[in-house]
Amino acid sequence: MSEITGPNEALPPAIMLNEPPRIPPPAWEPPPAPAITPDLRPVPFEDLQAFPGFWARVGGMFRMVFRNPMELFERVPVGEGLGAPWRFLLLLSIPVFLIMTLIFFLVGIGIMVAALEQAGKSDGKAIAAIMPVIFGVILLLMPLFTFLGMVIGGAFNHFFLWMWGGLRPGVGASQSIRAYGYAHAFLQLGGFIPIVGPLIQLAGLIVIGMGLARMHKTNTWRGICAVLTPFFLLCCCLLPLLAMAIPALSALGRH
Repeated sequence: MSEITGPNEALPPAIMLNEPPRIPPPAWEPPPAPAITPDLRPVPFEDLQAFPGFWARVGGMFRMVFRNPMELFERVPVGEGLGAPWRFLLLLSIPVFLIMTLIFFLVGIGIMVAALEQAGKSDGKAIAAIMPVIFGVILLLMPLFTFLGMVIGGAFNHFFLWMWGGLRPGVGASQSIRAYGYAHAFLQLGGFIPIVGPLIQLAGLIVIGMGLARMHKTNTWRGICAVLTPFFLLCCCLLPLLAMAIPALSALGRH
């Protein structure tokens, strides 16, 4: 007798004919390769292939900045390291070094003259002997001060851009410092232009903010606010000090 399946018994599984074989998924898949822009090269000062000569690289930097300042911030993340922007900043800081040397020389001459007038006093001779050493040490440390200024200024810009919510993943603080070093070199040089120097520096801060926003792919207002925040904080700290110093100086003047 044939067995008849009852209403409550499970039916046997159906057998599919010509079913394609199942391929198990791979245990690991490589991540997608990042998109690379083939025509994006380093800044001219770091592009030894396109600009073999040193002064050709310097000229390429000036041409790029005067043609399209935002291109500087777009091409800075292609390179790495802080040595190249520091050397470029040192090169454009030569006028600052010369002016500081002249000031130190004039101050040293004044101190020596004052010491000669007090030739009989030992204090005057000691000051005349130690001041040239102090000035020489300061001049030797100016490249170090330049490097520290570049690092601190760029780190502040990066920090305040983070506070304004404008950081882009993948662009770290070192890239912000590199961009600040190159941009500050031009900004420092423009500050020596008579009459319009302060205006150039103020406009340069805004350009740096726009460039940081372009580099981090964020809103322009965030980059400008990030750059101007230290300036406003400094003003807020100096105004109370000036408000307290002016009455004190006027009181001393009356006495």
